[in-house]
Amino acid sequence: MKKLLLLFISSLAFTSQAQDVFFTEDCTALTIGNLSTDPTGLIAGQHGWLTAGSTGASPATANSHFQVVNAAGVNGNVLQINGSPTATTSTQNQSRWVTQDITNGWANRTSGNDIVEIEFDLFSGGPTASLSSFRNYILDASGFAVAGFWFAPGPYTYTPTGGTPTTVTKALRGWAYYDNAGTPGYYTFKLGGTSTTPDDLILSDNTWYRIGVAYNYNTGEITWKELNGLFYTGISTGPDAGVDLTGARFQISSAVGNTVGANVQIDNITMKTVVAEDLLLGVNTNSVVINDFSVFPNPSKDIINISNNSTSIKFIEITDLNGRIVKTFGALDSSNVQVTISDLSTGVYMMKILSDKGTSTKKVIKE
Repeated sequence: MKKLLLLFISSLAFTSQAQDVFFTEDCTALTIGNLSTDPTGLIAGQHGWLTAGSTGASPATANSHFQVVNAAGVNGNVLQINGSPTATTSTQNQSRWVTQDITNGWANRTSGNDIVEIEFDLFSGGPTASLSSFRNYILDASGFAVAGFWFAPGPYTYTPTGGTPTTVTKALRGWAYYDNAGTPGYYTFKLGGTSTTPDDLILSDNTWYRIGVAYNYNTGEITWKELNGLFYTGISTGPDAGVDLTGARFQISSAVGNTVGANVQIDNITMKTVVAEDLLLGVNTNSVVINDFSVFPNPSKDIINISNNSTSIKFIEITDLNGRIVKTFGALDSSNVQVTISDLSTGVYMMKILSDKGTSTKKVIKE
């Protein structure tokens, strides 16, 4: 009963729209110990999980690197991937992963359910000096990891373009195969801050987070969301739309200079195809509080008021129905905000409201 209640409550929000849940894993039926007997990814282990690691890794990938462990508390049994303490070099990758084949689930989806969503619980773990990173991927038939998450349980140092090196710890980012101004490749996306001034989202130690990623097969649109309002963001398009999907992967990768292996724990995994991203995590927005925004008058010719006495509005972004940003309003920091839309063309727009308690999106009509 420990996890069925969560799944049942979440499912209540799904009854009004078509969805195909083709895989769930709460680890209750899994046996404590090794997840599989084959570390080469050829023979499926418990509940169809494939386990594998980098070719030529030292130490070599072993069954003991993929475990079912008892995390106690409400989670009980969970999946754990034990990362390598050895440094990655240009010729030796140190990655270990577990994979589910989603080919049949994708091929047999209900017509129109062209958005695939993966939701799971991620444990942030305690303080660590490990330079390993966790990645979650949605894989396509071309072998690309089209979308997912990236998490650094220990310190991670990066240098922004034109900036100075910055070190963060327990940063969670979105991951995507993305066309960056004509340069397609793998990129991470900061989940904190605003769309114009993104910032790293830092997780608390020893905390479970329920997160989800949605990928739109038709447009390449990707959405990242956290159940309780920590983030709700995405990118509008990618170069990989229209390619069939084949797998879901959870992976630990080492980094240059690493001497400490990091473990990652995941649980309550759900994979499904849906007709609308609204079903990601079973919520349209991330918090009860941020559903209480008043937006008026609507329709409007010139002025729109936005108010919510339970939160402070930080930033507002207005996009057209093609996802193009047409207006932004920053440095607001107020529970009552007034914006001008007189310069917009007549039509329907989406207003994204970022507050200190999450993000909400409202439809507004310009007369």
